[in-house]
Amino acid sequence: MPGDEQIGMWPRFAVSDSQFKFASSISVFFPAFNDAPSLPSLLERTFETLRRVAVDYEVIVVNDGSMDDTGEVLEHLQRQYAPFLRIVTHAENRGYGAALRSGFSAATKDYIFYTDGDSQYDPAELEKLLRAVTPDTGLVNGYKIERSDPWHRIAIGWLYNRFARWLFRIRLRDIDCDFRLIRRSALDLGSLQSTGGTICVELVRTLEIGGAEVVELPVHHYARQYGRSQFFRVRSLAITFLQLCAVYYRLVAAPAIAGTGSSDGSGPERLSRRQAALVAFSVLVLSILAYGWAIWLPFISDDYLQIQLARDYGPISQWGALAQDSLYRCRATSLVLTYWLDRAAGLTPLYYHLVSLFLHVVDSLMVFALGMWRPVGWKVSGLAACFFAVSQRHGEAVVWFSAVPELLVFFFVVACFLFWIRWLENTASLSYAGALGCYLLALLSKESAVAVVPLCLLAVLVHPARPLRKLWGMAPFALIAGAYFGLVYVSQQTNQHFSDGTFSLSAPFVETLLRSTGGLLWVWGVVSLSLLFTKSARPWRPLMLLAAIWIAVTLLPYSFLTYMPRVPSRHTYLASVGTAFIVAVGLLTFRQYARQWNRVWLVPFVACIIVAHQSVYQWTVKQRQYADRARPTEELIDLAGKSGKEIHAKCFPFKPALADLALQLRLTEGSRPVFMVGPVAARYSDAVDFCNENADGVHH
Repeated sequence: MPGDEQIGMWPRFAVSDSQFKFASSISVFFPAFNDAPSLPSLLERTFETLRRVAVDYEVIVVNDGSMDDTGEVLEHLQRQYAPFLRIVTHAENRGYGAALRSGFSAATKDYIFYTDGDSQYDPAELEKLLRAVTPDTGLVNGYKIERSDPWHRIAIGWLYNRFARWLFRIRLRDIDCDFRLIRRSALDLGSLQSTGGTICVELVRTLEIGGAEVVELPVHHYARQYGRSQFFRVRSLAITFLQLCAVYYRLVAAPAIAGTGSSDGSGPERLSRRQAALVAFSVLVLSILAYGWAIWLPFISDDYLQIQLARDYGPISQWGALAQDSLYRCRATSLVLTYWLDRAAGLTPLYYHLVSLFLHVVDSLMVFALGMWRPVGWKVSGLAACFFAVSQRHGEAVVWFSAVPELLVFFFVVACFLFWIRWLENTASLSYAGALGCYLLALLSKESAVAVVPLCLLAVLVHPARPLRKLWGMAPFALIAGAYFGLVYVSQQTNQHFSDGTFSLSAPFVETLLRSTGGLLWVWGVVSLSLLFTKSARPWRPLMLLAAIWIAVTLLPYSFLTYMPRVPSRHTYLASVGTAFIVAVGLLTFRQYARQWNRVWLVPFVACIIVAHQSVYQWTVKQRQYADRARPTEELIDLAGKSGKEIHAKCFPFKPALADLALQLRLTEGSRPVFMVGPVAARYSDAVDFCNENADGVHH
C-alpha cells in the first residue's frame, strides 16, 4: 500500500487515532507443520497486535508432528513470550483438521481466532475482525481480496470452494480462507470430526446451522515465502475428496434421511445417524463380498465395443454426432463416462470394474434412500439395500462393464423418484427441478427411463394426502416421454435394435414379463411371498403390492426384446428394487414369528444364509461363467502377439467384428494379424477353437 512501511512480507498499517481495545478475552492459535522459518515473524506480528488491541489474550501453536526444527524454534519462542505462549505438540502428523481440533480444545478464552502458521495472512488484520464483533456475532470470517498463489492452486481452490458451497448449501463466500474469529459459545467441538482440510466445511456449516450471526470482511493474502503446501498434491486431493464424501454423508445425507417415514403406514419412523451409518457400512461390505471377485476379470467382448464407441462419441466435439445416432444417444451418459475413464486409465480392466462396483454401492444406497417414501420406511429400505447389494440376480449389470448404462439409468431414475417424493411433500420448486433434471439424464442413459412416469403416478396415488392436484406436474414428464419414443419410432430404419431383430413391438411381451418376474423373484422373493398369506404379514400387503407394481413397470420396457424368452439379467437391475422390498418385508414378518417362538436368533441366522447363498453362488458359478466369457478374446489377443499375419478359428463365440475390435484396441497396427473364422478358416491345420462351455458359438 502506498506510504506504508514494509516489515517482512506484511506492510505496517498505521495505528488508528482512537485506541481500540477488545473488551472480551481472546485465544489465538496457529496450526503449524514444518513452518519453522515463518513462525518467529508471525508470532512477533501477533503479539504486537494483541498488545495493542486486546486486554486478555493467549497464543497457542499446535505443532502437528513437524519434521523440521519447528519444535526447537517453538521452545525458544515460548521462553521469549512466556507466559502468553503455549505449545501443543503432536508426536506425529495427524492432519490439518486434527491440528485445528487440538487448538480449539486448548483455547480457554471467550473468542477464538486462528489462521495458518505459514504466514500467508497478516495477523495484524485481526483488529478488523475484532472491531466487527457484536453481542450476536458467532463468526467473523475473512475472504481473500486476491489470492497470491500459482494459477493451478487458484483454479483448484476456486473449484473446491464453489463445489463445497453448492454441495453443503453454505452461504459463506470463501470457505477456504482460514482467517476466522469465532465466539467460543457458538462452537460445537463434538461436531468437528475431520482430520483433514474438510474440517473447514464442518466448522462453517455447523456455525451457520446453529444460527450464529456471520460477518465477512476482506483480508489480504500473501505469497508463501517458505516450504510447500501439503494440500495441493494428488494424494492429499484424493484423501480430501473421500473425506468430503464422508462429511457430506454425516452432515447432509444422514440428517436428510433421518426424517419421518412409515414402515407400515401407521406412523412416523425415525432413523438415527448410527443406524444410517450401519446400513451404509453393511452395503459396502456386502457389495464387496458379492462382487469383489469381478474387479480382477479381463474385459468381456462387448466391453471393447463400449470403449470404441466412447472414443467415437465421448469427446465434446462429437456430441453433435452422438445426438444424431438414434441408438447410442440413449447411452450418452455411459459413453461420456467411459471416455473419461479411458483417458484416465487406458485399457486396464481393473479400473473399469472398480467404477462399476462403486456405482453398484451408490445404487444400493439409493435403495436405502427410498426409505423416505412413506409406504416403505427405513426398516424396509435398510434391509432391502443390503439384499440388493448382495443379490446375484442382476449381477450381469455389475460385472459386465458394457452394462454400465443399467447402473447409470438406475441412479438417475431413483434420484428422480426421490426428488418427486420431496416435491409432493414440500412443493419446493428446487425438488421439482431436480426430478426433471434427473429424468432427462435418465433418458440419456437408457430407454427404460420412461418407467419414471408410471412410478411418479404411483407415488401420487399412494400418498397419504392424496395430492391429486399435483398430477399436473407429470405433464412435462409425459410429454418428454412421448417425444422421446416418437424419435425412437421414426428412426427405426437407422436403429440397430429394430433392424437386427433385437426389439419388436409385436413381441409376446406378456409372456416375457411373467417369465422374467418369476425368475427375478426366485428363490428368496418366492419364499418371502409365501408369508404374504399369514396373519403377521397383513400390514405389509400394501407394500408387497407396490413392489409387484414396481417390478412390472420397470421390466415392461425390456419385455419387447426378442433374442431371449426372458429379460436378460442385466436389464433386471432396476426391477430388482421390488424384489429387495419383498425380501425385506419377508424378513420383518419372519422376525415377528421368531419373537413369538422365543427364537430371535433365527432372524440373523436366516439373513446369513441368504448372504452366503448369494455370495457363494457368485464366487463359484458366476465367477467361472464370466471368466469363460472373457477368455476367448483374451486368448485371441495373447495368440495375436505371438502369431504371424493370420489367425484361423474353428469356433469363436462372438461376432467376428468384436474380435477385430479387440485386436484393434489392444495391438498396434503393425503387429495386428488378420482374424478369420468359418468353414474356410477351419480347414487350416493351425485353426484354434476359442469356444468353451459358457462362451459357445458355431463350430466348423
